[in-house]
Amino acid sequence: MPDHLSKSALFAALPKSCLEWLSGKTVWKQFPKGKRLFAEGDPVENVYFIDSGAVKLVKEYSSGKNAILGMMGPGALVAEVAAVDGKPYPATCVAMEDCRAGAIPAKVFVELLRKEPDVAIKIISSVGGKLRELTSNLGFLAVQTVDKRLARFLYKLAQDIGEKSGKGCRISLGMTRKDIAEIIGTSFEVVERCLKKMRDDGLIQVDGKKIDISDLGRLAGVFED
Repeated sequence: MPDHLSKSALFAALPKSCLEWLSGKTVWKQFPKGKRLFAEGDPVENVYFIDSGAVKLVKEYSSGKNAILGMMGPGALVAEVAAVDGKPYPATCVAMEDCRAGAIPAKVFVELLRKEPDVAIKIISSVGGKLRELTSNLGFLAVQTVDKRLARFLYKLAQDIGEKSGKGCRISLGMTRKDIAEIIGTSFEVVERCLKKMRDDGLIQVDGKKIDISDLGRLAGVFED
């Protein structure tokens, strides 16, 4: 299904023949909500292309606590760096909702990089972008108030996996309030208070695990001022 793979920014510019070759090596799989695509420490077998649904990357600790490292939606690639360095998966990937993904064998992915150096350059650029984002996030967590951290988190989530509509957006959360608290470095109770304030201010509406953001620009204003 070359047209599906072309949703990826990495693959969109590939020659048609190369895209068809890659598609022929890709195995399409369905993952129900909560199913692992792969587990931390497993040998790297595949790079995953997310065609529909969303996944989260989770770091699991012996204490029983988990840290959510990121969430990705349609068009995203997962585990591309692990395929290149050949080391075990550094985190666990879990379907946040019913998900369809293409499994690209790691060896095939590396072969693609040898065939198409431009793809390798884009991966380096992508990794650089993720490193910059991580550095920015660490700084933001250190100096900003919780309401700003939560607003920034919801805004980023909207960009990654949200369903945009006009000025607003709907987010389907595949996580608990406790998960959110761990991500932004606070407690469950504080997250609840901040969400209530956002509701009272007309920024969001909450329906179970769905959050409707009325205006992304207003939400961005919370953490940008």
